Amino acid sequence: MEKAKRLSVGDRLPIILFAMLFLVVVIIFQILQPQFLSTANIVNMIQTVSTTVIAAIGLTFVITIGRSDISFYMTCCFCGVLMAWLVSLGWHPVPAIFAGVLAGAAWGAVSGIAVGKLKLPDIITTIAIGSIAFGLGYVFSDGAFIMTNFIESKTHYLSQYAVLGIPLPVYIMLVVIVAAYYLLEKSRFGRAFYAVGATEKAAYLSGVDVNRTIVLAYVICGTLAAVAALIMTARQGYGNVKIGMNILMPCFTAVYIGMSVFKRPCVIGTFLGALLVTAIATGFTSVNIPYYWSNLVTGIVLIIAILLSKISLKKPREVRAK
Repeated sequence: MEKAKRLSVGDRLPIILFAMLFLVVVIIFQILQPQFLSTANIVNMIQTVSTTVIAAIGLTFVITIGRSDISFYMTCCFCGVLMAWLVSLGWHPVPAIFAGVLAGAAWGAVSGIAVGKLKLPDIITTIAIGSIAFGLGYVFSDGAFIMTNFIESKTHYLSQYAVLGIPLPVYIMLVVIVAAYYLLEKSRFGRAFYAVGATEKAAYLSGVDVNRTIVLAYVICGTLAAVAALIMTARQGYGNVKIGMNILMPCFTAVYIGMSVFKRPCVIGTFLGALLVTAIATGFTSVNIPYYWSNLVTGIVLIIAILLSKISLKKPREVRAK
């Protein structure tokens, strides 16, 4: 049995440079705001990053199969407002939450079937499906907030309940990370996603059900987007059809930062990318810089991370002429 190959210097370099970049960001904000690394701020940062990580991990599965999903943030909006609407009708929070999660999985299945089985273009198709979901969200809300008594129904516990001083969403995030990591990195089932993303024809000849894998990737993405929506809705305390409109850029940035560092979409890379994005956004807030500047800086950081990932100390191999 061959020993696992160690990472070469060229493979390690992007990881080292990413760590240095993250450290520089933290040091700068700590200098500008001494409370940046306070315990309360770190806990708040981790709680904030939880929803981005959960939704971005779902997106990671879609990116892994070589597709894209522009619908997940709009189906996130639908699932959040659906839960609030059901609670406002007198539903117990538990079935309302399950209904929201099932709705996310259903929207993901619709996208997966359209892209995988019907072979429709992924970007255009998911934009259309997401727009339908977002439009249906207005059916429940009429474009207004759904004010429900979350305190009385204890739905707010989903975002505010803490164990050992750590908010519940952080534990949910950790469960998602561990489960997704095992599924994608350690299981034969997970290797099918990478196989489809690499070469569909080769994956099919290897016995992989390509269409099913594509559908499952979108179902996972929709389900995790719904989980993120439910946490955000519980934290906000009311139903808002625009609850997920701000997660598109952070999620894609998190996934692609992770890809630029580890050279492939992966759960750990997505988590680190989301952590960097959240650290920047939190830092801007702590030093009273308008929030919209964080989008500019996040985009610049993404480009820098991609450029750094291209740096390699490996010597190019000679190509033999046939």
